[in-house]
Amino acid sequence: MILWFSGTGNSRFVAERLSILLGQRMTELRPSVTATPLTLPEDDTAVYWVFPVYSWGVPPYIRSVIRDINLDIQSDQALVHHLILTCGDDCGLTAEMWRKDVRSRGWQDGNAYSVIMPNNYVCMTGFDVDPKALEEKKLAEAPARIKTIADELRGYSVAQGRRDDIVRGSFAWIKTKVIYPWFVRYAMSPKPFHYTKECISCGKCAATCPLRNISMQPDTQPDASGRTRKHPVWCRDCAGCLGCYHICPRHAVMYGKSTRKKGQYFNPFV
Repeated sequence: MILWFSGTGNSRFVAERLSILLGQRMTELRPSVTATPLTLPEDDTAVYWVFPVYSWGVPPYIRSVIRDINLDIQSDQALVHHLILTCGDDCGLTAEMWRKDVRSRGWQDGNAYSVIMPNNYVCMTGFDVDPKALEEKKLAEAPARIKTIADELRGYSVAQGRRDDIVRGSFAWIKTKVIYPWFVRYAMSPKPFHYTKECISCGKCAATCPLRNISMQPDTQPDASGRTRKHPVWCRDCAGCLGCYHICPRHAVMYGKSTRKKGQYFNPFV
């Protein structure tokens, strides 16, 4: 089974292609996944985790899923957990963090891979989406990388041991051990999210939110035409995926002041 989480479609893109190549069922990691036991098919011998890197670490929401999910295993065979990360440039020690979380559940960890995909983080100075040419290059190269990963996973055996094929990048320890904790504590609050006057009340931000953290609430006052419009309201259960920002057709979703002149990206193939 492929367990996937995605904000702007990159990890979904990878999960869908792995599903075809490996012949595996997909399950999106929505909050409901941890509410009831997740039954794996009897012939499943592996779980494939597909999700994006957050500031050189595992997204806090995914860490909570790993902690709380109840896998109902039907097979008597040992179940192996593999990791496929999506990242804009490098991953730091994300794979090591994931292995620690998986082992804390008593699960067996297998291989770990990374797939370079277009950047989508825009909420801090110096971070923006990729130039169009680079975005297209990354998207064009991704299918071959995914096929290579699928070929290796099909031939995986426990006797071979674990294998990491990860772009860790420079200063990996500092990025994961120092920057990641700071990022989670100080840079993931949903409070800075707001809408601007360009909002057309289309509701796409609410519809794309994987945690259903956004609701469309009516304004207290009607607009100039006498209509009472609805606009997004962000609650506390935010994964920080930025899907709401990138999906907005009018660039009306903002994160504080830092996204005013930033670009938008949403995977065109999902």
